[in-house]
Parts: sequence; C-alpha cells; structure tokens
Amino acid sequence: MRSRGAGVADIAVLVVSASDGVMPQTIESIEHIRNASIPFVVALNKIDLPEANPEKIKGELVKQDVLLEGYGGDVPIVPLSAKKGTGIKDLLEIISLFWEMKEHKEDTKQFTGTIIESNLDKNKGPVATIIIRTGKLEIGDVLETEEVSGKIKAMLSDQRISVKEALPGDPVEILGFSSVPKIGSRVWKKGEMVIVQEEKKEIEPLPPTEIEVAPTSAVVEKRLKVIIKADAYGSLEAILGTVKQNDLEILLSAVGNITESDILLAKTAGAFVIGFNMKPSTQVTKLAESEKVLIKTYNIIYEMLDELEDVVKALREGGIDKILGEAQIMARFDMKDGVIAGVKIVSGKISRGDQIKVLRGKVEVGRAKIKSLRHAKDNISHAEPGTEAGLILSNKLDFSVGDSIISIG
Repeated sequence: MRSRGAGVADIAVLVVSASDGVMPQTIESIEHIRNASIPFVVALNKIDLPEANPEKIKGELVKQDVLLEGYGGDVPIVPLSAKKGTGIKDLLEIISLFWEMKEHKEDTKQFTGTIIESNLDKNKGPVATIIIRTGKLEIGDVLETEEVSGKIKAMLSDQRISVKEALPGDPVEILGFSSVPKIGSRVWKKGEMVIVQEEKKEIEPLPPTEIEVAPTSAVVEKRLKVIIKADAYGSLEAILGTVKQNDLEILLSAVGNITESDILLAKTAGAFVIGFNMKPSTQVTKLAESEKVLIKTYNIIYEMLDELEDVVKALREGGIDKILGEAQIMARFDMKDGVIAGVKIVSGKISRGDQIKVLRGKVEVGRAKIKSLRHAKDNISHAEPGTEAGLILSNKLDFSVGDSIISIG
C-alpha cells in the first residue's frame, strides 16, 4: 500500500513521531520514496508531548541516509503537533513551494491514470477514485484497465463537487465502470492501452502480483473460519495485510455488502462474518439470526485485530472444554446495571460462578463468567434441566435469542 502511494504521488510527506522515533514502517516508507524518486518533506509530529526528543529523532533519520537541512542535505523537516495545529501552516507552505517548483505535465499528452481507491456503492454501483497522471479526462470518455472498462457517467472532485474535466494531478471519483476495478490498476482511454503497454515493456516489465493462499491441509491447528467483507479495496487490503492469516481460515474476502450468500456459506462452514465500515441489511441480519451465524462489524481495524487475537488465544489455550451444562437463550433484557439473559437449562447443570461460552450455531461469540443467577425473584446457586433462569455475565457479550450458553470446566 505504501509502495503504491509513493508510486502515484508527486510529493511525499514522511510523518515521524517525535517521541517514538524511526520505526520499521518509517524505514519501509523511506525506501518507497527513494524508489519512486519523488521530493519529500519530514513532518516531525507530536512535538507537544513531554517525551518528545526532536534532536534524537533527527539523528536517527540521518542514520537512514535522510539528508536533512542543517545536516548536510536539502530535505526539509517541520516540527509540528497535529493535535494542537502547531506547524501545520509551515508544512503546507513547503508543500506548496515544492509544487510550484515541479515541472507540471501538459494536458495535451495521452491520458493515463492510476486507481487509488474503489468500492461498490449500493446506490451508485462501481465507484473508482483516479489520480490523473497525464492528459485530460472528460465526461463521456470510455476508460479501460486490464480487467474492466466503462464510460464515464459522472466525475466528482476531491471537494465532492461535480466536474466535467480533470487534469494531471487531479484526484477524481469516477462513476461508470462495469465492475469494481482493482486498486493500483493503470487506466487508459479505450484503444490506447496497447500502445502504453508496449512502451512500458520497453522500460521494465512489472512482476505479477502474488496472492498468498491459505493452506488447505487438514493437518492444521484450530483456526477461526471467517468471511471478510469491506466497503472498499483499500480497507480490504489493509485488513488482509494486518491480520495474522496463520490464525485464520479466510473462506472469502471481497468488497461489497454482506449478502445472504455469505450467511449461507458461513452456516455451512461453521464460520462467522466480519463486516468493515458497513451495516448489514435487515434482511441479512434476520437470516443470520435464524441460521445462527455471527456477524461482527467494525470501523477501526485495530479494534477488530484485538478482538480476533483474544478469540484465537482462547481457541488455542482452551484445548478441549469439559461441558458441565447447556442452556438455551430464550430472551434478552437490557437493564441499567447490565444485560440479563433469560435461559432454559437443556442439559447438565449451570451454576453461579461457572465459566461459560456463548455459541451461535458452531461459532463462539465469546466467553465470560456467570456473575448472578436467579429463578423468579430468588437468587440460586445452580439450575438443572427444565429450569428457567435469568443470569448476568461478568462482561458484556453480544448474545442473541437462540444462542447457546455452554458451562465449561
């Protein structure tokens, strides 16, 4: 992702924390900037923190051969605080200066562009954001990548304003592709792709993109089976790039809304569904509830990663659980002091203080401890088959009517 960003940028801003210093991702970014041969400025962020040490960080950058101004080089470094707004004006002035000094491409050249984001909008259809590299783009132009094509029906600027044309350096959102194009794809006007490809081959052919496929061997430790749906290719790529795929068996990963087909696949495979930056439709939610398929939605990647890590850890460390009892959730009551699960004991014995896990079909929703157990108005120590009871768990779990509660030893 960083490599692609550097490949389409005219100017780069290398953001470094004044407290954390040069990190592995900083070094990776420096390499991408060098490979792209573009000018850049260092934004030294978080200078407002007590532990900030700008001089130390400058030394670390010089060790990475970043030749800063004042250290024998010409790379500007701007101390700033994104939180307080300090130094932002200075950074913008330097970026503007770089842009003024750059030799801008004329719009008389043949059009080329790069797709930097794409998604499937339920109202608009396939949507792609393109950076114009050369030439001019207009409403009605027919575009093609190596995989998809389409006629431009509408263009929106980065200010969300409808425009009729776009020039080099402009990012525009395009409507009209036949399907969602891949991020990083080169774009040409129809009939011009072959010419550009021939020129590209004379320079240097790009290596094919390799996609790592999860192993299908049956000799694998317990792994979570998941289906991942995201709002855009950028989001999906970020998720797949950060999750530990050795811990997961990803049955399907795609851009678009969660569908009924996803739910049925999850039901068959004993998987759960992850949705990123989206909310499943009422119809899909009802099907998931009836089929006892768990849907988890997130808006922040690291919240998703933390939760997945906890579940994987429990899966690996738990081994084979000894089942003490089972109950069916018949009702859910949201109270001020917590959520009460109305249950009916199916087998074994459920006791106050038991460790339990909540299952939706074959998928584990989470684990907790029984904090309180009541029958009618009485506090009870345990409940046996046929008994209806209300229980409160030690931590909040996203359980639903129809889920099972398993007491484990």
